[in-house]
Amino acid sequence: MQLSMMSSYKQVLKSFKISVFALSAFFALFSSQVYASNPSTTEGFPRAELLEENQFNNAEYRLVISGLKRKRAETSGEVERLITGDVERQFWQISTNHEVEQIIDYFLDQWQNAKILYRCKGLDCGSSNFWANEIFNNAKLYGRDKNQAYVVAMVPGSPNRIYVLYAVQRSKQKLFFNLDQVTTNDQLVDDDVQRENLINALQKETGWLEGFYTLDGQIDEKKSDLLISTLKSLDSTVKRRLFLVVHCYQANNMAENIACSSRLAQQLRAATYQGVEIPVFGQGALTLPQLNNLQPQLRFVLWPKQR
Repeated sequence: MQLSMMSSYKQVLKSFKISVFALSAFFALFSSQVYASNPSTTEGFPRAELLEENQFNNAEYRLVISGLKRKRAETSGEVERLITGDVERQFWQISTNHEVEQIIDYFLDQWQNAKILYRCKGLDCGSSNFWANEIFNNAKLYGRDKNQAYVVAMVPGSPNRIYVLYAVQRSKQKLFFNLDQVTTNDQLVDDDVQRENLINALQKETGWLEGFYTLDGQIDEKKSDLLISTLKSLDSTVKRRLFLVVHCYQANNMAENIACSSRLAQQLRAATYQGVEIPVFGQGALTLPQLNNLQPQLRFVLWPKQR
């Protein structure tokens, strides 16, 4: 009788251990799947030193998605959003054997599915003091205006995930960067913001234009409506100086990419005509794609004003 009871006890204990092991394995697998489907961090820059890390839940966040303006002795973004969300902030230092643009490009390569809301570098970013003290509240980020860069990228979803990266060279020996990862359900971009960003982009001599969409080898005029309407509304003096270049990258040979870009250029030329025709050319894959995006893209060149 005692042997029988002891044998039963061992069997129950063995079953309990198996159940615990099975449950542990299940929860480990479940946790790994959740983490894989919802990664919360970005891989850090190689050999960078993490100096400080903070997390703020349900916090207000001042998001600048345009160039800066100065009014009544105060600096602010032409376009800003005050959003609410969870913020993960990391402050890093790295050897000055690297350059600011290397840091920006490294993270952009990781954010392949992200939409760039705004990007600037050097003097186009304005005052480093503004970014250091007004936006990131970290005086160590105050550095050389000509050696700085800022980018805002968003992965749309429910919620949206936003990456805000600012890098600056403070001295010959010190290069810092701040990375904020913001999770929010707030709406960030509307038509007015996108139109403002397009107009701001066209203040430069050359660059890429957002909002160019295609479908089955044709311009998707419905999705591209904001871009097309903005180009149509430009002043005629700007239109005469503006040259648009369409690039296609999807084919394995240059001839097909040239044919694709020439066809899209012809369509865009017709779609943007309003009184004055904007010259549009197709150049296939003769220029490297922006952010390694192989979808058709639109580049512009603004001819200098005659003196």
